Amino acid sequence: MPTMIRMHAFRCVHHQVRKRRSFIIRSYKALSLLKGLIIALLLVSFYLHALLQMVTSSSNATDNDEVIVCVRKGIDRCQFYPCKERGGVVKEITSPNPVFGYAGSFVRRVENITKPIPESLGDTGWASGCILSDEYKFVFIHVLKSGGTAVKQFIKDSLCGPDDNNCSRAPTSLVRAEGCIKSIRDHQDYFHFSFVRNPYARIFSAYSMMDGFPPMNGLRGRLPTQDYTFSDFVLRPNERGLHTSMWLDHTAGQETFLFSDEEKCPMFDFLGRIEHFDEDMRRVLTHLNATKMLDYLESNGGRVSPANSWGADKKKSMVDGLREEYGNPEVMSRVASDYKSDFQLLGYDPSVIPIK
Repeated sequence: MPTMIRMHAFRCVHHQVRKRRSFIIRSYKALSLLKGLIIALLLVSFYLHALLQMVTSSSNATDNDEVIVCVRKGIDRCQFYPCKERGGVVKEITSPNPVFGYAGSFVRRVENITKPIPESLGDTGWASGCILSDEYKFVFIHVLKSGGTAVKQFIKDSLCGPDDNNCSRAPTSLVRAEGCIKSIRDHQDYFHFSFVRNPYARIFSAYSMMDGFPPMNGLRGRLPTQDYTFSDFVLRPNERGLHTSMWLDHTAGQETFLFSDEEKCPMFDFLGRIEHFDEDMRRVLTHLNATKMLDYLESNGGRVSPANSWGADKKKSMVDGLREEYGNPEVMSRVASDYKSDFQLLGYDPSVIPIK
């Protein structure tokens, strides 16, 4: 009897062990299946996230698909051409515009090209010199009669406040005026930028500035400007010094401030346009991640305030704007010829007179 009881007990225990083992096996299989499902879900989630990122990146690339200017050394001068960069790869493209130049674009040097020292450079501090910021690692190059004074005032206001004297008390690492030769030579790794304008509008602005200085011109022994018309200013350039004490550098080609003399290699990393002043300034500040300056731009209605209005005041009295002064074909032809290099390098169409 005891033996039968023991055998029955053994069978019961054995049965319980088998049931427990079966349960464990089933649980293990279920857990394995669940683990596999979790891994599969994670993989699907990761794949979908990656796919979404790719779609978003592709969408952003299309939305912000900027054409940049690629530069390489040629036999006797720098060659430039339109290109795009995607995924770290730079490819040459067909120009989207019939006239292509540096204005309005970032520059990508496909070779190790040292930024050159151009022929015409300012060296008089905040007046015509370069403005440098160690904090934001930029150098602004002032091209005369191309919005340089407005850019400098914007830099002052955005970094130092409305009181001009504040910049003289600010840390030199924040912002300072410096000779352009030193700024370019000693800070090759900084972001160099400048602004340019249509040569037709620029030469008229120079004439308007001269005509707006009659008291100063008279005091310095210059002839009156009343009978010295814009046509005279363009067609008889040798007489300019007789009528104005204004620096003649104001009428020098913009390329002399921005490119090496012979090879025409650019010394800048971005070249903005007066015609798109606010937009291009925003692009510069976004690239620099200059949040303080961007905040100021927004507080100013997203605008860069003009510094003066020599040409603007004159054009207000014109029925057809700037085109009125270019009614003489000889004047237009002379400006197109004298500033041929500006038109070609900057990408302005010499066959079109801007309205303003």
